[in-house]
Amino acid sequence: VARWIPRYGIRRIIIVSVLVSAVTLVLQGYVTQAWQLWVLSLIRGLASAGFSLVPGSVMVLDKFVGHAPARPLAVAAAGISVGGAIFTPVITSSIESYGLLATVWVMAIGLVILIIPVIILAKPTAPIDNYQDAALQPNATEHHEPETIEANSKPLGTAFVMVCLAFGLLIISQIAAIAHLLTLGQERNIGNIALAVSAIAAMAVVGRIIGFIVLPHVSLKTISMTMAVMQVVALILIATGNSLPQLLLGAVLIGLTVGNNQVLIPLWILALYGIDRYAHLFARASLYTAIGMSLSPFLIGFTHQFSGGYTLPFFIVAVGSLGAGFCILALPSKLEVT
Repeated sequence: VARWIPRYGIRRIIIVSVLVSAVTLVLQGYVTQAWQLWVLSLIRGLASAGFSLVPGSVMVLDKFVGHAPARPLAVAAAGISVGGAIFTPVITSSIESYGLLATVWVMAIGLVILIIPVIILAKPTAPIDNYQDAALQPNATEHHEPETIEANSKPLGTAFVMVCLAFGLLIISQIAAIAHLLTLGQERNIGNIALAVSAIAAMAVVGRIIGFIVLPHVSLKTISMTMAVMQVVALILIATGNSLPQLLLGAVLIGLTVGNNQVLIPLWILALYGIDRYAHLFARASLYTAIGMSLSPFLIGFTHQFSGGYTLPFFIVAVGSLGAGFCILALPSKLEVT
């Protein structure tokens, strides 16, 4: 997606991706065989990348160029958590009440109605390429400093590796806690453990609200280190917790970090490399963290089976979060998000 933005324009990519996703969503309501579901899910997964946080944040940066982008990016990222919290139970209830076919039609229509008009109205704030004919501007990237082959060929240095490692480790730890906290509580015979799981989702929203307030006033390094320390403490609490209050406290701390780590990645990339390389590098960082996220449940499950409990697995991811803190320490201290 990041490579297509300079060629086709962010709005075109989002609109086409939404339409493809809507069509595949409707077709999933008519599947009769497993392979059809697999193919449609693959296509829809690829299409969803065209209106995910990467292109969405590029549009946000375009609209707020010249201004501090921390709050706008925090609001945009918060939409993911809020949307998941609101729409997931609504969709589940709709399928149970009205059936899959009716639900996917409503979802597809809603996707088109909610996204495409906004994208059409959100025009770029300025021409992208002053050397390009104005009539061709819609075909260019809707960005103030276009990504170029020359820009993307510049050395990244170690900072990009440190950002990917740091937040990859932090997000892996988060996924481990979210995926296995319920099972951990059941294994330790802790009642009402679902409260702790729900606390993670609730505090993710609260964390993003706090981040919305704090981010413009605190350095990236300070808030990133705070997230790493909170996560280490949370994972140790979960690893050693044999009571609901202790696990609940760990879940609250994890939830607060979940609400901010996804926002900090684009802010670091923007501060380190500027807007001209943002889309390409953020897409790469998102890919690396997604790979880590997919491996996280397997890592916890394997170490759980090997050790016979969840204490060792959660200590391992706590050490990973500690390593993330050291990676953050290696990053530059005085940075401004431009």
